[in-house]
Amino acid sequence: MPLHELHQAPVDQVLRLLDTFPRRALRAVRWDAGRWVTLGVSGLILMCGVLCLVYPEPVPQIAGFMAFWMGCGLAMFRFSLRFSREDPLVEINERASRPELVAVLLRRLQRDLAADGGVTLKLRSRPIDRGPGSRFSPAGMGKSTAWTLVDPWLTLETRLADGAYLRLRIVEKRRCQSRVKLSRPNATRIRLKYRDVLHVDVRLRVKARRHPELATLTEAEARRCVRLPDSVTFRRLRVSADQLRLQIQVRQPWCARIPRSISSRPERKLAVAEAAFWRARADPLDASRMLTGLLLSLYQMLHVARFPQPPQPPPAPKAVPAPLPKPERSTRKRRGRKAV
Repeated sequence: MPLHELHQAPVDQVLRLLDTFPRRALRAVRWDAGRWVTLGVSGLILMCGVLCLVYPEPVPQIAGFMAFWMGCGLAMFRFSLRFSREDPLVEINERASRPELVAVLLRRLQRDLAADGGVTLKLRSRPIDRGPGSRFSPAGMGKSTAWTLVDPWLTLETRLADGAYLRLRIVEKRRCQSRVKLSRPNATRIRLKYRDVLHVDVRLRVKARRHPELATLTEAEARRCVRLPDSVTFRRLRVSADQLRLQIQVRQPWCARIPRSISSRPERKLAVAEAAFWRARADPLDASRMLTGLLLSLYQMLHVARFPQPPQPPPAPKAVPAPLPKPERSTRKRRGRKAV
């Protein structure tokens, strides 16, 4: 999986690079869908052309007739890939989700970046392969029944307009378990179970002389500034005199950005296939909103450190209700069965 690296590049150059990934993903999916058919039919058409040049009549007529109809069939097949089932759309979204997430985040931060500053980016656009055909299949993992794959696919560093230095790192860890199941006598099936966890680490380094109150900020006060979605797990928060560091875990499937067109107030109309695709996947977490919320939480910590809230009075003790009186015991004798 290739790793794209840019060191102190302008934001416009980084955005132009990220905008090319959806077109690359579309081209790769279409090529993967019909490359073997295209290669096979193209080889037959080339062989028919050779027969037309080498052999005398009537072989050239037959070979030309076959080459013409095979070319028409190949053109129809390549054209039908544009209107195929939803699976290519899913694969395109998986391949382009990482670059799209970085592009959306940079566009939101573009006004807050330093005028003469650049962006240092390390991005691995393609996710980890899965399935029996991948190189991470049980055949490539030896005899172990469970293993963990670590993919540090994003490192983003830049300087903001207020002098703070932002560093964002995202690591995906995939836990894979294989189980051998007997499908029929003398036949086995290998079932793979995947579990993906996304580890997000956000650091904001500031100048201690500009924020002298940050050293007095307690972890409990900083923790109250963090706003996380319900599906995100809080891991760690570190506060020092010149740095804020926040780490979280995401176990839910995520997408780069949920289009506004599937909301109650659409701004533009989506295609039928694209609208059905997003409606079926409206449950995943919007990763761009989550990362934006993390950055706002860090700046909320700086605000609380500079303007601490006055101590609140302890809550008034709740009135304890009086216990209910016990019911009086009846003095009436119970009638029992007489002994015989």
